[in-house]
Order: sequence, then structure tokens, then C-alpha cells
Amino acid sequence: MEEPRNSTQPDPHNGSSTNPEQPYENPYASRPSNPFSPIKEDGPMKQSGLGIASFILALVTVLLVVGAIISASVFVSGVAGDAQGFLNEIEGIEGENSLPSEFVSIMIAGLCIIASIGVALIGLILGIVGAVQKNRRKVFAIIGIVLNGLIVLGTAGLVIIGLVSAAAQSTI
Repeated sequence: MEEPRNSTQPDPHNGSSTNPEQPYENPYASRPSNPFSPIKEDGPMKQSGLGIASFILALVTVLLVVGAIISASVFVSGVAGDAQGFLNEIEGIEGENSLPSEFVSIMIAGLCIIASIGVALIGLILGIVGAVQKNRRKVFAIIGIVLNGLIVLGTAGLVIIGLVSAAAQSTI
């Protein structure tokens, strides 16, 4: 009579183990490890909350910049018809405490740009922190870093261009 086989012993006919947990021939050998495999936890990895916040702040920043462009366009269209009259009105402001109504739209544009810089910096910091979190997906964090970084670099570039152009005008 045949003895029952141990399920961890390899099958002598094909050399494989019948135990699915031990697919290797040598029961004493260690399993090869893959250093690039993701860490398995309870289910799929979650999105980084800070990364999502960074992405949302990037979208808010884009909306603020679009609002600033629209507001500046309203200012230009209001001044374009009578530029000399607008300049005369500005010269007459010095003694009064009121501003012309055309200044409101350009002030809103300036405030939108300043707010967008602050929001983009906060979003950039949140994106960087979200990207270094372990066991989290990094898609939104990376998108937030890219968008907020482009906005911060673009704004810094515009400031540098403005300073260089102002310096060039003062030397002439």
C-alpha cells in the first residue's frame, strides 16, 4: 500500500510542487524578491489627499489668472477710447480722495495676480509633500507640482521681465 504524499514534497513525475504557496522545487530555498514591486496592503493604494489639494489649488490659480486677464481687458477697453482724457483724470487725482471708476478693474486684476501667486506657492508645497508620502498614489501630486510650478516660474519670469524693462527705460 502506498503512503499518502506530503503536499509540500515535489511530485516525482513532473518535479513541481502541488502546494500553490510553494511553487519552487527546493523547499529550503528562499523566494526571489523583486525590489520594484509595490508594497501590498489592504487593497489598492489610496490617492494622496495633499496631492488632490495641490491639484485643486492649481485649478483655482488658473481661474484667478483668467479672472485677472479678463479684468485687465476690461480696463484696457475702457481706457482705449479716450486715453488722453484718462491721463488728464489721473493728473487731477492728487488733491482728491477718490479714484476714477476705471481703476477698479485694474486693481481687481492686480489682486487676482497677487492671490494666484500665494495660492500657487501653497499648492506647490502641498504637492511636494504629497509626492513624498509613502503608500499613496502620486498622480495628482505630480500634476499639482507641474501646474503650480509653471505658474510660479511664469510669474517670476514676468516680474523679471518687468524689472529689466523698467531698468532699461530709466537709463534712456
